[in-house]
Amino acid sequence: MLNDEPAKAKPVYASFKSTRIINLHSNETMRAKHLDFRIQHRFGTIGLDAENNYGFYNMFGVDGASIRLGLEYGITNDLMVGIGRSSEGKTYDGFVKYKLLKQTRGKKAIPFSLNYFGNVAIMTQEWADKTRKNYESSRLSFVNQLILVNKINEHISICISPTLVHYNLVQTKNQPNDIYALGIGTSIKISRSTRFNIEYIPRLNGRNEPKDAQGNALYFDAFAIGFDIETGGHVFQLHFTNASGMIEQQFIAQNTGQFNLSQIRLGFNISRTFSFEH
Repeated sequence: MLNDEPAKAKPVYASFKSTRIINLHSNETMRAKHLDFRIQHRFGTIGLDAENNYGFYNMFGVDGASIRLGLEYGITNDLMVGIGRSSEGKTYDGFVKYKLLKQTRGKKAIPFSLNYFGNVAIMTQEWADKTRKNYESSRLSFVNQLILVNKINEHISICISPTLVHYNLVQTKNQPNDIYALGIGTSIKISRSTRFNIEYIPRLNGRNEPKDAQGNALYFDAFAIGFDIETGGHVFQLHFTNASGMIEQQFIAQNTGQFNLSQIRLGFNISRTFSFEH
């Protein structure tokens, strides 16, 4: 007997191993009623340049570490929220991520997934100049981002993330309050429990502001390369990056490191998931 019923489109799962590629958010969200305790850690610069070889003196970055602790919860399978605190700038952040569209295969397939990500952050570090009139609203910054992902096959996924970062206060009058960027990331499956990841986040404006006393740009595009290792309820991400910050406001638009032997740094993310399902 012939089956005339059209085949249903099948959803695509596990485009990435974690809710992060490395620094960038992936399209993955926490399952409903699941809590993720996340530790993000960046050591100081390795310092292996020829002129100022401080690598061994600073234990190849161990002496200059920064950290972010975060909690991320799945309200539904498509909606997650998170909060965190970074040592850099003594910054608190909160975010929401929602699946707008899911990639499918088969009849009338949808070729990509689409997520919205938005966050707000407040820096609580003491003001550099306490004598002037400072406003608490000046500490705030915001991010709006779309996350487009295509899982090409069972081994390769790619991500493109158009991003807007807004700062209520910037350093100079020539520096824009709004920074536009385009995050690009990919993940390659090596085995069932390991993946190779790479990402690059070019800024589309404000590339030459602010400048140092010699007229050189102070901020640089973020780049990272690394591996995911899954062990039970943990996902361990080990990587090299030129960014010390771990939220978008820091690693996209205020990254002071270049990707070279002097300023590259070792980092890792550790994710531990807890279930609150009955």
